[in-house]
Amino acid sequence: MALLLLLLLSILLRLAGGAAATASEPSRSPATALFVLGDSTVSCGGSSSSILPLNLTAGPCLFPSAARRRLLPDLLAAKMGLPPPPPISTLNGTAAAAARGVNFGGVQYGGGGIFRTGAALGQQLRLAAETLQLLQLEEGNPQQDASSISGAVFVLSFGADAYARLLARAPGDADAAAPKHGRRGLGRLLADRVARGVQELYEAEVRRVAVIGVPPLGCAPRVMWAGGGGGGGCVEEANELIEGYNARLAARLEDLRPQLPGADVVFCDVYKGMMEIISNPGRYGFEETKEACCGLGPFKATVGCLSKEMACRSPERHVWWDLYTPTDVVANLVTNWSWSWESPMMGICSPISLQHLAAGPPAV
Repeated sequence: MALLLLLLLSILLRLAGGAAATASEPSRSPATALFVLGDSTVSCGGSSSSILPLNLTAGPCLFPSAARRRLLPDLLAAKMGLPPPPPISTLNGTAAAAARGVNFGGVQYGGGGIFRTGAALGQQLRLAAETLQLLQLEEGNPQQDASSISGAVFVLSFGADAYARLLARAPGDADAAAPKHGRRGLGRLLADRVARGVQELYEAEVRRVAVIGVPPLGCAPRVMWAGGGGGGGCVEEANELIEGYNARLAARLEDLRPQLPGADVVFCDVYKGMMEIISNPGRYGFEETKEACCGLGPFKATVGCLSKEMACRSPERHVWWDLYTPTDVVANLVTNWSWSWESPMMGICSPISLQHLAAGPPAV
């Protein structure tokens, strides 16, 4: 009996020692840079009339001083303790200018049609690859190169503009614009292209990637107005299309992870976060879930936000800022929920939180 007790005690001590060692192991180094690829959800450059005939993100672009923290790159950079990544168009072509990150968002590829997103992603990936090569060449140390790149976080946010273009058309018009694929084909093509983009980043030694899903644009003022929803309900067909895309993208990334050893690939379901707010507005201090804060006409969605004078007095009470864009308060809530699993809305990002991905400071 004494021998058995000694054996049990020895096992318990070894287990306790292993747990202590694990707890004392340092976490990964904090993110060294933030690189962002995407559409108008991450850059004012993607909201020009040549891209989308509707001002998708007019708020941050019209009022930059008041809305400088509204776009995703600024919100995430603040969480990571990094400066907002500068737009690629403002850099001087040196490694020093790009060392803490770059926003490639809004860079577009010519041509028309709702399926141009894949071409825009391809062009931004090429720019990102060239930037990483520049950093490697100017650092000059191969071992340091790999460490520097692996310490960077890459964020991909595509799809919102593509679905806004799609949903702005009548079903017949959308099918005519993409006769080979139709409305539902967009989700399959776009999810596959984004997944390939993640794989291309991995081949360029990137090891931390976050992919952002598409929000519930079926509840956006413009889509509800265009859908003829006099009662003000979300356009379910539109949301079903977006849910299908998000689900396919999450599945493609899940299939891809085993092929990318040593990498963390996170998917953030912002659709889930925004639907929580839309379904329970009072819980989060909102009063208006249907009408935009800035615009004209039914749901303030006939004409988008063109001036400060068109804006409501209490945007913090609205879910939507303009035709498709959430207000600052919504953007910050969803970012907080994506950042930490300690938040009330766990599971927006999987398989780990963005805080874990970036190894950043505690959530604030």
